[in-house]
Amino acid sequence: MLFFHRNEITGGDIYLIAFTLSLLAFIQLIKVLVQKRIENRFLKALVESLSGILFFVAGFSLSKVVSSHILKLIFEDFSILIGSVYLTRAVFIAEQASSFPRIMTFFFLVCAFLTSTLGHLNILRLDENVLYFIKKFFVVLSFLPLIGTLSSLLKGTLRSIAFTALLVFYITVSALWLSGFIAFDMKALIGIGLVAIVSLFYSFLETRGMEYAFTYFEKHFFRKRDALILIKNLRLFVTLLFIVVLKAILEQFFGIDKFFKILKNVYFIETDLLRISLYNIVLSVYYAFLLISLLNIFKKFVKLYFPKERRSIEGGSAEALIFNIGILFVFIVVLSSLGITWKVLLPVAGTLGVGIGFGLQTIMNNYLSGFILLFSKKLKIGDIVELPISVPTLGNRDRNVFGKIEDIGILSTLIKTNDGVEIAIPNSNFISSPIVNFSHHDPLVRLRIPIGVAYSSAPETVRKVILSVLEKMPGVLKAPRPSVWFWELGDSALIFIASFWIDIRRDIKIEEIRSRFYYNVWRELKKAGVEIPFPQNDIWFKNSLKVEIEKFEKGEDS
Repeated sequence: MLFFHRNEITGGDIYLIAFTLSLLAFIQLIKVLVQKRIENRFLKALVESLSGILFFVAGFSLSKVVSSHILKLIFEDFSILIGSVYLTRAVFIAEQASSFPRIMTFFFLVCAFLTSTLGHLNILRLDENVLYFIKKFFVVLSFLPLIGTLSSLLKGTLRSIAFTALLVFYITVSALWLSGFIAFDMKALIGIGLVAIVSLFYSFLETRGMEYAFTYFEKHFFRKRDALILIKNLRLFVTLLFIVVLKAILEQFFGIDKFFKILKNVYFIETDLLRISLYNIVLSVYYAFLLISLLNIFKKFVKLYFPKERRSIEGGSAEALIFNIGILFVFIVVLSSLGITWKVLLPVAGTLGVGIGFGLQTIMNNYLSGFILLFSKKLKIGDIVELPISVPTLGNRDRNVFGKIEDIGILSTLIKTNDGVEIAIPNSNFISSPIVNFSHHDPLVRLRIPIGVAYSSAPETVRKVILSVLEKMPGVLKAPRPSVWFWELGDSALIFIASFWIDIRRDIKIEEIRSRFYYNVWRELKKAGVEIPFPQNDIWFKNSLKVEIEKFEKGEDS
């Protein structure tokens, strides 16, 4: 009673305290009832965070009615405590964190509340600034476990990078707050709630959202690789979008724009024409990742727009063209964000024009050749081509490169051979060298495989046997019909040519087709009694030969 008397606490204040506790119990009851009907942990976390923001607003609104100044401060601290507990619980629920970080967070939040309350009541009789610093220090420790929890949704290297970036950022902001450089108020508390909600939404998109998206795109894309690339870039875009929203909240509710002004004034290069600051470098890197992710997403959606039967060829060529044009736009935007404009580049280009011209000659040749290939439509992704160049692979030294075009890039075109080897060929090679395109307009090509039989064989029998083999072979087209040509009278054999048509897009492994034919035709010719000859030579002497036979005595080695 002495405390109530000294601080002039009225009966209305007591009723208000009772009402607040009842309100807290009511919010908790509604929250529990709603969460029981929800199975998704992200929706549960969203309800938790909304409950925290609701109690923030309600608590601070009711505190204005309290007549006692000390009780009003304690009332506000209690609202901050409960609201913070709700918000941190939301993050822990979403990330399914263990009990240890939860206990740490709640423990330090309670310590911060008790320190503040003891300071208001002046029980410890310590300096107010010291108690205020201790309270802020407990608050900093309470939110520290959230960093590991928030970064846990990522995997691999990205998780380590996110954890390090969040930790450095949090320590920086905490140091600024502890030193009094920035201050948090009721507006900042609302900002904390918004950060929690945005983080939960981001967490949901990173996990469940990407799982749904991958299932959808895997179903609608022919190749799983396309779906994986699209999801990877969607993840990157969502992460970058989360960063910019987080930055906007921090600037609006925490007054952290002073920190970014400092970064803008830290210059690495500062001249009349060029000024590059730390902020510009960070911004240009951000724009580079953002625009490249958008470019990759856009080109994959353009490919998805094509019908399934045209998606692999025409869709692949369209996405290659979009990427080649888009990367030039990204390069210009990144240079502009760094502060490098044409006004800066022209004097440099004038001074180093000759050197740059010779140095970039090959690069520009390949870059422009890529556009010529795409616009001329002589080559498309999915075409089967042969180039008259030698590229040794795994000990093979074929004079020509034969394979399927997988990608037409900025500087080179990727060809996958029948051995599964991917070879990057400079784009200029396709302009300067004659290229055989087996599937430019029509993927039907004719194969000619020679086979020799003995002179004693009946040609009609050989013809029937070869035709029967071709009619049963998989991959051999019925129309145009296969045929057998009597090609020539060889030195040791009658030479026949098995001529048949295949769809080279479906049967690109010519060596396997040739091997399969020889296996089958050898077996069938043997059944028909047709002999496969080997080279024979008769030697005639113009003059008669005298042959002497040496006699060996017994015991001598013969």
